[in-house]
Amino acid sequence: MVEQRNPQSPGTRLPLFLDLTARLVVIFGGGAVGERKARLFSQYGPVRVISRDFTSGIQELANDPQRQVELVACDLSAGVGGYLQGAFIAIPATNDSNLNRAIEAEARAMNILVNNVEGIGDVVVPSILQRGRIVVAISTEIPALTKHLRLHLEEELTDGYQEMARLLYQIRRENKETIATQKDRASIIWEILSDDEVWRLLSVSYEKAYMRARSHVSLDERDSLDAGDTSQGLNR
Repeated sequence: MVEQRNPQSPGTRLPLFLDLTARLVVIFGGGAVGERKARLFSQYGPVRVISRDFTSGIQELANDPQRQVELVACDLSAGVGGYLQGAFIAIPATNDSNLNRAIEAEARAMNILVNNVEGIGDVVVPSILQRGRIVVAISTEIPALTKHLRLHLEEELTDGYQEMARLLYQIRRENKETIATQKDRASIIWEILSDDEVWRLLSVSYEKAYMRARSHVSLDERDSLDAGDTSQGLNR
């Protein structure tokens, strides 16, 4: 028997990285779940938490100048529509499942994305693994498998990858100013990634790895490096 595709399965969802800098996330519920959501989303953009009471952790977030967390104390029994104005994502996280469903229905009616803490909504928050410029998002339908994958990737994602990401970012930025075509720039990046010596040098010295990587950019620079000129172009 062929397994029927669940319309709410991960296969129907497009993984995206969103810029939430100016996108409001509205969280309903000031308990432990609301705090966890506020702590996550306030790293990326403005958050409004709506509840009768708030955990001490949420209050600390609201007092943190590095975060944009607004607290609105109210009784939600009178309706929630007014609190959804301007929201990009709504998160029903109260301890009342009926209220959560009502908030979700209201948000959908206003074309607002929903992150459902009691099921699968429009927005699924993945397990996030970040190492410098590298960000890996993991999502499965099985929490244990998600955790297993994360632990495995944490072991595999060594410091060398972080330094390589830093190096390629610098090389790519410089190449945009000196190499006209994207095809040539991409070719150089692949040459650097395929150079075992660059990887080896990253564990020894970022500067030496950088100079080795720069040797892939042009023949003139390669000749210059062979002559012992290691002073050009280094920008830490």
